[in-house]
Amino acid sequence: MKEFKVIFSLAFLLSMLEPLTNLEICSLKTSSIYAQIMDQCSQQLMSAEEKYELGKWNESIELIKKCLMKPNLSEIEKGKAYRILSLIYIAMQLKKEANNAVRNLLIMVPNYKIQPDRDPPPLQKYIDNITYTLIPEINFISPSSEEQNTDGFTMTVNGSNFVNGSQVMINGKGRATTFISDTLLLAKFSANDLLIDDEYEITVYSPILNGIISNSEKLVIKSSSLPLWKWIALGTVAITLVVTAINLLRPDPEPKPIAEPPGRP
Repeated sequence: MKEFKVIFSLAFLLSMLEPLTNLEICSLKTSSIYAQIMDQCSQQLMSAEEKYELGKWNESIELIKKCLMKPNLSEIEKGKAYRILSLIYIAMQLKKEANNAVRNLLIMVPNYKIQPDRDPPPLQKYIDNITYTLIPEINFISPSSEEQNTDGFTMTVNGSNFVNGSQVMINGKGRATTFISDTLLLAKFSANDLLIDDEYEITVYSPILNGIISNSEKLVIKSSSLPLWKWIALGTVAITLVVTAINLLRPDPEPKPIAEPPGRP
């Protein structure tokens, strides 16, 4: 009987280890695939820069576009890709395409500093011109109102000219922000932001030009409403307290006189 219990326990442990092992393998496979994508893109960008320097501009553009189509591409890799595109379009004297590429470069890498040994002087002129067009603007926020004393929530901020590193602020204080695109940000608000019912100012800070603040939108924190059963409970408690107070304040009745014994004849 004891041997059976030992075998059963071992079988149970092995059955528990199998899904954990599978989960770990899946995680390793995902990490491996992601690393391969990054490695492939890095190699493509190196090759694209080499072709740019050799004057093989169209071949370089094709490599960069393939890289930009890869999922989960980091902001750093995107910045590298748009930098090379900027240099190619400037060299090809394609002003519209160069403006778009430099704009995307600054969205990924705000306040990009040119490298004199690698970047031609015209790139700085494009950067100077495009930088002043990247003024952040909020179109609307969602939600725009929340109830007091509730759990935290994620706010969606829609607008334009957001850059990597933009931060959503409430009354001038930054909140954890995820950059999705130049038109979309996600911001985390905690329960502590919902303690006081009031109107709050939502803005976006952009690191471009050493710091720019957008226009503002209002977030309204409304007074929390109690459900019916809580109102009934509170009313019952209040009535009980009033009755108790009345009973405590009521004067004691005067004692009745003790009757004298009947007189003797």
